[in-house]
Amino acid sequence: MLGCHDFCGWYEWTFHFFRRRWGQEAVARLWAEAIGGESQRHYLDAGRKAGLAGLYHTWVKTGQDEACDWTFTLDEARNVLRWDMRRCPSKGFLIAQDCNADEDYCDHCMGWMIPLLDQVGVEVWEHEHNHLGQCWGTMRCKDRPAEPLEVEADIRRDPRWNSGYLDRWERGRKQPLMPEVSAAVDSCQLLVDWFAGCDQIVVVADEPAGSAETRPTEGSMPGPRDGILLTVPAYLQRPPLQPARGAVLIGHGVTTGAERECLAQLASKYLATSENQRPLLLHPYLPGRSTADWVSYRLPRPVPILPLLIRTGQYVHVPGSADPEDRFLLTALSRALQLASRGDSRR
Repeated sequence: MLGCHDFCGWYEWTFHFFRRRWGQEAVARLWAEAIGGESQRHYLDAGRKAGLAGLYHTWVKTGQDEACDWTFTLDEARNVLRWDMRRCPSKGFLIAQDCNADEDYCDHCMGWMIPLLDQVGVEVWEHEHNHLGQCWGTMRCKDRPAEPLEVEADIRRDPRWNSGYLDRWERGRKQPLMPEVSAAVDSCQLLVDWFAGCDQIVVVADEPAGSAETRPTEGSMPGPRDGILLTVPAYLQRPPLQPARGAVLIGHGVTTGAERECLAQLASKYLATSENQRPLLLHPYLPGRSTADWVSYRLPRPVPILPLLIRTGQYVHVPGSADPEDRFLLTALSRALQLASRGDSRR
């Protein structure tokens, strides 16, 4: 017999299968029609019978059944139902089992909630998740005014909130990840937009002292119209990027003193560089690996590369396997960008 969390691995694999076989619209329909329209209809019934109060009691019962570490807060006078998730049991199961088959598992919650709640006149007013098992959000009835609700349980006060990368929704609509760069609400499209117009994508990785066999030769050195993908040590050794488009992959190694010092040097150089010459920061966000407290380093949260690698078939995550090296990930990302820019993202 499957426990209430054991199905999550199959759940995630199914999302990936739908994306690969039939595309993004198909998995959106799966969330809205199969999950929201069938398996989660008890929320629809609760909302029809008792509005926000019905939804509150139903979600509280779900939390008890699934051992959710969360707080739900209802303030009917303000017309707000809020949740703060400290540890998602569903995403937490995948992290604990080292599973990452789909490009963005966390999106499925909004994928079924938003269309379901719309049927009872309720909207997701605000929502954010950090892809590490922490999230928060508010719901409100659309037919009357609502007021923001501050709570002691606000997950954004938790130090874990400073890690990971954020997806955000406002009034039921997903928001651009970096509106100053692109209107893309999808990290895959954001990466394609960042490197749009580049003649080629060149990988520049640091090499051991005295090793010359994989360094760029003079003929392959990045040109002014090339995109550049760099490791952190390679970025620290180079002058500011101009006018080429660059991106720096920050790996998971932030546990030793030397690794933290390397990240501190990156932050110092990045912040001292004029905004129009700053590279895009990237991260693998492999499940369960350590990630930095981006806020304490005053860095923007790096953009995830795994979704694009998975979407284009350039990487398959195998639970329990050794982590890929940064050079491998950057080379795979270069190929993925070429495929995605041609619209060939389902190979």
